[in-house]
Amino acid sequence: MARGAYVVRDDSPGGPSGNVDKLFPYTLNGLVEALEEARLRSFAGPPQVVVVKGEEGMRVIRRYSHGKEEALSDNAPG
Repeated sequence: MARGAYVVRDDSPGGPSGNVDKLFPYTLNGLVEALEEARLRSFAGPPQVVVVKGEEGMRVIRRYSHGKEEALSDNAPG
């Protein structure tokens, strides 16, 4: 089993939600692909977050809205 993965999800007021369409491998290339996927999806839809899923749980590492990265709020999960 893999140590971790990157996940791109819709960002909602209660935290990340939505179905997981694809897990990106926990590699540098997987991270780059997840970041680009989140950026592109945020152009046409709701804000997106990139989440690291690992043994310790899930942690939001990036948020995109309208194709641009936004600062994470202090009360963001993770």
